[in-house]
Amino acid sequence: MNQYLKFYKPTLGHAWLMVALVLVGSVVIGGIGLFWREVPQSLTYFLMMMIPLLWCWWMGRQAEAAGIRPLAIHQPHYGKLPAWGFFALIAIALVTLSFVIEPTASFIPMPDSIKAIFEAAFVNSPLWDMIISTCILAPLLEELLCRGMVLRGLLTRMKPGRAIFWSALIFAVMHMNPWQSIPAFLIGLLLGWVYWRTHSLWATIFMHFLNNSLSTFLSRVFPDVTIETSWRDMLPPNLYWICYAAAFVLLVVTIYILHEKTVSPQVQNQLEA
Repeated sequence: MNQYLKFYKPTLGHAWLMVALVLVGSVVIGGIGLFWREVPQSLTYFLMMMIPLLWCWWMGRQAEAAGIRPLAIHQPHYGKLPAWGFFALIAIALVTLSFVIEPTASFIPMPDSIKAIFEAAFVNSPLWDMIISTCILAPLLEELLCRGMVLRGLLTRMKPGRAIFWSALIFAVMHMNPWQSIPAFLIGLLLGWVYWRTHSLWATIFMHFLNNSLSTFLSRVFPDVTIETSWRDMLPPNLYWICYAAAFVLLVVTIYILHEKTVSPQVQNQLEA
């Protein structure tokens, strides 16, 4: 599939069309679930995400036939950092950002319908099904679509800041629930920035995997804790604010190191010229 995907560089309008295709897919697959109630969520998720990806594949075929130049989806460059050091830093950035932005989830109350969906996915579903859908398929397919396709295409058409903003917004809307939209948008900004700096799709897949795996682990270790429970609810106030301040400082330092040690795409292009 990558043979054709690298030829397709979506416009902003096409990116929003992909969101619509995800929505259509969720409705269609949801209809199938009315007749086949035991269908694994990993299968329904895979089928839903394949609809926009097949669209990208088809558009890539058309682009190749039209003589459009390909643009690699994954072509990593980590600047002055060794790969292991880079991946350690992005892991720290992801974990600290998740802690810092957690209060934003309380800005929009979680509806009972969304709560029921999350509980079904994280608590009541078989562990194997949850791991496949949440920890494996979601990082792979969402990053391929939102960073590998959408952001990669937008970066060829607009300034990096705008491209990262729109890709993060599309990533948030694609989750299709308001409660999760603000944290998803903020995490999407970090994922987009990392992809722009390094052109490494596996880096954002790793960060997405880490985020979802931590959520999966915590939901299984603490099954009595509700979905909307935050660290602020679980930790003593003084300890929570100490952890929050430490996470914020560590996040800023990590982002600074990544910015200083990785090579911007403009410089990278000059080096390769």
